[in-house]
Amino acid sequence: MSLNLLDVAIVAVLGALIYDSLRRGFPGYLSELISLGVGLLLAFVLYRPLAGLLDRLLHVGPLLAGFGMFLVLMALVHGLVLPPSHRLAGWLSRRLSALTPGAYTALGVIPAAGLAVMIIFLLIGSLAVFPGSPSAWVQGSTLGRAVDGRSGALKGPLRQLLLPGTTNNQRIIVSEPPSNPGEDAFFKLHFPASMQVTLAPDDEAAMLTKLNSARHDNGLSSIRLDAALREVARAHSKDMYARHYFSHQTPDGKTPYDRLREGRITYVTAGENLAFAPDVDKAWDSLMSSPDHRANILNPDFRCVGIGAYKGEDGFEEMFTQDFTDCAK
Repeated sequence: MSLNLLDVAIVAVLGALIYDSLRRGFPGYLSELISLGVGLLLAFVLYRPLAGLLDRLLHVGPLLAGFGMFLVLMALVHGLVLPPSHRLAGWLSRRLSALTPGAYTALGVIPAAGLAVMIIFLLIGSLAVFPGSPSAWVQGSTLGRAVDGRSGALKGPLRQLLLPGTTNNQRIIVSEPPSNPGEDAFFKLHFPASMQVTLAPDDEAAMLTKLNSARHDNGLSSIRLDAALREVARAHSKDMYARHYFSHQTPDGKTPYDRLREGRITYVTAGENLAFAPDVDKAWDSLMSSPDHRANILNPDFRCVGIGAYKGEDGFEEMFTQDFTDCAK
C-alpha cells in the first residue's frame, strides 16, 4: 500500500465535512449538496458555447475564457438554486424531526459525505488529467488510484475544461484507438514539432518484472530479455514518436516481422504488443485487459522479449513496444 499527502487530503476532506455535519445539521448540507451538484452540472453543459463567445469578444484565450465562464456559471446557478433547495431541505427536515435526536443528528452525515465525495472526485479527476507530476501524485496515492479508477466519466469534461485545444494541449491521439489495435490499424498522433523524447530503461525493467510475475502466476517459465530484440522494440517506440503514429505498421508499410528481419532476429514464432499510457502501471493494466495482448504475454512458446519505452517531455504519455520471439537460433 502506497500513501502520500493526497491520501491525507482525501481523508481530511471527508473527515472535516462529516464532523462539521454534526454541528451544521441535515438541512444545511443537503441544500449545499443539491445546489452545488446542479451548479456543476449546468456549468459543464453551458460553459463551452459561452466561453467561445467570450474569447471572440475579449481575446482572452480558450483556457481563461472557459475556466472563467465555468466558475461564473457555477456560482450563479449555485446562488439561484440554494434558496429553494434550502426550503426543500427544511421541509424534509421537519418531516424527519420525529426521529430521536441522535438519529436526526446522524442524518446530516449522509449529505455531508455526498458533498465530500463530489469534491474528492473533482480534485482527483482534475489532477489525473494533467500529464506529469499531478498525474503521478494520483498514481502514488492508494485512495487517489481508487477514486481515479471510478472517475472515468469525469475525465473527458475535466480535460476539455482544464486542457482546452491550444497549441501545446491538443488531443494527442487524433482518432481514439481500441484497447488492442489490429496489425493493419493506424492512428495518427499529435505532438509539438519540437518535442524531445528520452529513453526510459527503468520502466523497461519494471515492465519485464511485471511480465515475469504474470507468467509465474500462470505456471509459466520466465521470459528473458534479449538485447537485439530490445533494440528493435526501442527503435519502433522512438519511430512512433518521431513520425507521430501508433501502429504495428510503420507509415511506409513495414510490419513487426519486417523490423525483426532487419534487426537480424531469427525466430519461428513472434508477436508484438504496443501501449501508449501515462506510466508503466497504466500501460500494464491496458495490456492485460486486452485478450490478444494478454495472450502474447502468457504465450508459453515465447521465451525472449525486447521492451522499448520512450517518454515525451512535458509529461506526454509514454510509448511502449514489446517484441516477443521463441528465441530460435
